[in-house]
Amino acid sequence: TFATASTDFKFAASVAGFGMLLRDSEFKGASSWSEVQAWAEAGKGSDAGGYRDEFIRLIGRAEQLTQ
Repeated sequence: TFATASTDFKFAASVAGFGMLLRDSEFKGASSWSEVQAWAEAGKGSDAGGYRDEFIRLIGRAEQLTQ
């Protein structure tokens, strides 16, 4: 299940979901910005360079722009 997936898998899923929402892809299904952000937060891991945290902030900004 997704709950037992690795942090890297969860983060990769958030990146894919982000791209689909950004493009308003027909394949996004019922995904939402908050759901994609939750996936990214669940997949943050140790994030030594801060890149994943930066991506999480980017999701929030993209959501604001689409409203």
